[in-house]
Amino acid sequence: MAEAEAAKISDTVFLAVGCHLGYGAAQRIYVKRGYIPDGSGVWYQGKQLDQYAPCVNDDDLLLFMSKKLR
Repeated sequence: MAEAEAAKISDTVFLAVGCHLGYGAAQRIYVKRGYIPDGSGVWYQGKQLDQYAPCVNDDDLLLFMSKKLR
């Protein structure tokens, strides 16, 4: 239903999903629905995480994904 509403104003949907085990089911659902990583890498606390940068695998570690709707 959310995708149908989004399709009224955009041809692409973007979302973020957490990276730790607690988000495993959501990660699988999004992939099965056709979402792919957007190529920006992982984000931590609202910023793109640089290579070798320290982070914590908590709810602030995110992977952004997108899906073309049409």
